[in-house]
Amino acid sequence: MKVIKYFALSLLICLCACNDDDDNRNSEAPDNAVELQIDTNEINIAQGDTRIINITSGNGDYVVTSANEEVVTAEIDGNTVKLTAVKGQNNAQGVVYINDKYFKRAKILVHTAAEFDLKLNKTLFTLYSQVEGADEALIKIYTGNGGYSLEVIDENKCVEVDQSTLEDTETFTVKGIGQGNAEIKVTDQKGKEAFVNLNVIAPKQITTDADENGVLIKANQGSQQVKILTGNGEYKIQDAGDSKTIRLEVYGNVVKVTGRKPGETSFTLTDAKGQVSQPIQVKIAPDKRWYMDLGKEYAVWTHFGEMTGDGLGAIKTATNDFKLKKMTWELVARIDGMNWLQTFMGKEGYFILRGGDWENNKGRQMELVGTNDKLKLRTGHGAFELGKWSHIALVVDGSKGKDDYNEKYKLYINGKQVKWDDSHKTDIDYTEVDLCAGNDGGRVSIGKASDNKRFLDGAILEARIWYVCRTEEQLKANAWNLQEVNPVGLLARWDFSAGAPTSYIEDGTNSDHELLMHISKYDSWNDTEFPITRFVEAPIESPFK
Repeated sequence: MKVIKYFALSLLICLCACNDDDDNRNSEAPDNAVELQIDTNEINIAQGDTRIINITSGNGDYVVTSANEEVVTAEIDGNTVKLTAVKGQNNAQGVVYINDKYFKRAKILVHTAAEFDLKLNKTLFTLYSQVEGADEALIKIYTGNGGYSLEVIDENKCVEVDQSTLEDTETFTVKGIGQGNAEIKVTDQKGKEAFVNLNVIAPKQITTDADENGVLIKANQGSQQVKILTGNGEYKIQDAGDSKTIRLEVYGNVVKVTGRKPGETSFTLTDAKGQVSQPIQVKIAPDKRWYMDLGKEYAVWTHFGEMTGDGLGAIKTATNDFKLKKMTWELVARIDGMNWLQTFMGKEGYFILRGGDWENNKGRQMELVGTNDKLKLRTGHGAFELGKWSHIALVVDGSKGKDDYNEKYKLYINGKQVKWDDSHKTDIDYTEVDLCAGNDGGRVSIGKASDNKRFLDGAILEARIWYVCRTEEQLKANAWNLQEVNPVGLLARWDFSAGAPTSYIEDGTNSDHELLMHISKYDSWNDTEFPITRFVEAPIESPFK
């Protein structure tokens, strides 16, 4: 009895010691130890046949054990496990365990039989050739007897078969490459057969009515429709081309192409089946230059708070959030009639360049007026001519003294400085001009101001705003056309030569920031479409020197 008790106690101590040792070894596993994983946890093997299982993740020093060696034997070689089904009673099952050096474990359930029926995971597939994610099918042999071979019946040559994984993983891949039907016969070493039927659909290619001749738009902001003739629906723009040259909008089977500036580019479309159109060429080539005849009915305005683009942050930093210590305004206009306080360009109630107030500006004077009339400068009579094109420029230098007003606020007409010599009032000193301040919601307007009576009564061709002081030579050289490439300090530019019905004028700075100019009626700030009949062909050469 004592011997039995001693033996039991010794066995318990040994078991505890073993358990403690296992716990210690498990607790020694590093933080970066991974789970033990294999490429399959359940497999069918015909008796007498051998299969390979791959270890896909683990910590090395692998040990393999078969819990049922009368059913299946197991051998380890590096990261592969060789399983052999033992010949014997039909329809047997066994379990094989794999352990690594950190006692991570994986289990394989093995089914064996003298002979299996040949079964596949799926026997009918519909593929879409050239459609990523829908043009391939993975066929897996669910049960079989090994030694597999394939026979492809494909009169339409619509599939490609990859059987490189057939022996190791009992899978193969079929890819659709054209329109048609195909069949694949799978045979195993026991002569068992299974069939896969494939229906391959080739999506329609995207074609448009512009594929051959492209798109030609003969106005800066003209539009043209491109009709999609064939395709697979759900059309989207894939490559938008040069976004500074065109705007693109998709409406069902129609793409609206709108010009932004002269130039050439192309765009492509994609559809629900991932098809991509050929590049559609677009050319914006105005056959003439237009101007906008505002008359007494229309005006234009913008707000610097609406500026957009990737370069917005940089330009706001450069200008201290559009508070300009140096500034140049330019306007190319033809004044056709005189009007009380007619608005050339500016910000009502804050800083505005306008006409005089004597008998509907009978004297053709110009005024620069600041907040509450604390700044009020006026030219003499005849500052501008009626019915003739003029280049008007206001150059502001906030560093000059407020009483040095002819240097602080230089006014140029056709490249020649016009003095403020009729009257002056300088009770306010503009060290900077805030382009977002003022009445009318902070707008910068041309052709109207708040009381709806201050219309320009004329036509406009181009306007520019700079955050530098442009020199007299620069103003003369670029008055009719901006000749400089990538000029320094150009904040906004609008060429009113749209030449097509539109409710806005594009930003022409050709930079990574943009600011649209809105078109409105004289009695409202709401956007309105400017009719094509009010665009008139402009002179080719500058009418002033």
